[in-house]
Amino acid sequence: MAKKILAILLALTFVFAFAACGGKGDEETTTTPAETTADPFAEVEDTTAAIEDTTAAVEDTTAAVVEDTTVAVEDTTVAGETTTAATTEAAKAVPQTKAEIVEYYNTAINNAKKNSKSIHSNYMKHAVAGEITGIPSALDSIGQSLIKDNMGEDDSKKNVTWSTAEDKNAFFPVENETWASKLTADDVKDAKLVEKDGKYIIRITTKDDARSEGHKHGSGHAPKAFNVVLPGIIDGYIPGIVKSMFSVGTVATAYPASTVQVTVDAATGNVVSANYMMYWTLFIPLGDTDVVLPFSTENDYTINW
Repeated sequence: MAKKILAILLALTFVFAFAACGGKGDEETTTTPAETTADPFAEVEDTTAAIEDTTAAVEDTTAAVVEDTTVAVEDTTVAGETTTAATTEAAKAVPQTKAEIVEYYNTAINNAKKNSKSIHSNYMKHAVAGEITGIPSALDSIGQSLIKDNMGEDDSKKNVTWSTAEDKNAFFPVENETWASKLTADDVKDAKLVEKDGKYIIRITTKDDARSEGHKHGSGHAPKAFNVVLPGIIDGYIPGIVKSMFSVGTVATAYPASTVQVTVDAATGNVVSANYMMYWTLFIPLGDTDVVLPFSTENDYTINW
């Protein structure tokens, strides 16, 4: 988890706690529109649809040719059937169902963390991803400033290369684990794979994780594949005296559907790039209300072999 985010959340907790001591006043809601970007998968999906239509047409033609084949060209037919069988087997090797795509992704991304020569972190970006609610109106301005001033790129994860197993385990998703994904088909809302220019482009979207105080790596959905912000870590940084004096409850998090997209060299099965777009919501109970902070964190990596 980014130290920058942890620092501002801790600062916000103190600000909200002291506000609670002096009275809450009327609440004010601030809305920050989520960033919208073009979906690079859309064009590829259109191409895939066209390929599927072409394949169907070829299959129909092949069927017609086979039906018209006579005994006189039996040897040629056998050769053609052999070629068709080989092509079919090759097609079957490409993951197609959600379960197959998830399994292929797990193998590829876990191998990247374990066996790649190095992993280069291109950038990490933080953004507000929805409504911020529960900030006492008297402190809305300072609360908003603390948040907005710390959004954007995190310099600690910009143009950094990790080559040792220790560093890759510590920083590449999932942080501080020897693995990168334990996703199952049941954790995934959507999984797509398309082939383009000798590469597989895979996009996986996890199911929502509901609010919980007990999210941990390897449980739920997003915590099985993302550098999620764990509630226990944030909660552990809030001094007990602050909790008791200002009625700060136990921190909880939720993880709305998040997406990881990777490019894999089809010939080797090696992941060459990965982009993680994680959405997470932090809940800080303050007296009889919750401060609700929705964020997004984007990480982009290049994997070297």
